[in-house]
Amino acid sequence: MTTEKNEEMTSEEVLTCAINIGEQLLVSGAEISRVEDTIRRICNAYGIRQSHIFSIASCIIVTLETKERKWITQTRRILSYGTDMWKLDRLNDLSRRICATQPSFAVIDQEYEKILKGPTYSPAVQCGIYAMTAGAFAIFFGGNLWDGFASLFVGALIRVTLYALSAIKLKAIFSNILCSLISGMACILVCYLGIGQHVEMIMIGNIMLLIPGVLMTNSFRDFISGDMISGLLHFSEAMITAICVAAGFILSKILLGGML
Repeated sequence: MTTEKNEEMTSEEVLTCAINIGEQLLVSGAEISRVEDTIRRICNAYGIRQSHIFSIASCIIVTLETKERKWITQTRRILSYGTDMWKLDRLNDLSRRICATQPSFAVIDQEYEKILKGPTYSPAVQCGIYAMTAGAFAIFFGGNLWDGFASLFVGALIRVTLYALSAIKLKAIFSNILCSLISGMACILVCYLGIGQHVEMIMIGNIMLLIPGVLMTNSFRDFISGDMISGLLHFSEAMITAICVAAGFILSKILLGGML
């Protein structure tokens, strides 16, 4: 990124750059305190008199007092978020360079667009990762090699199911229950067909793909940072997701338990 400065960069452009980066940080899994601190530091770097940032898991609101003592505000609604360490690293690096060199709006926008178009794993690679992770967890929790082998198929099926449910834009609560139900039934069927031997170990290996561990960790991280509202929202979402996952596997046992 070039270090060309632009003294004529408007307060609206500063606000747009700051909230764009903050939004992508939040979408990529950054904690609330990091999002707010990044936006504040970028605004301070360009001489903004005051910056007031309110961020939770689903919304960012930023109000600035410009050099001309005018107030401007932008709001961003966050509909979905996940974890993308590649984007987090690049966005953090971009924000540091912005604070150090105060580049022009065009330069920042160009770098920002490059980050948005960054590399992603193909569906085939993601299915392979899910399969290997499920197989490894099944063996880790006490299953044998046959259980690990059976978990490979169920893990890949989970990724395919998640793709299909996201394509039809099914609500998260129903998506979690349905995905857990399908994967639970698949765990029972692979044992019924003789591919796996211990259905409990196969189920545990695949449950690990669906439990909201990162979300739960983020909730405690928000609590520690003093962001109680975001912490409660993340914690509630994690608990509801865990209940939905458990409900799906329980239903699969009720429907196909007689096959064991």
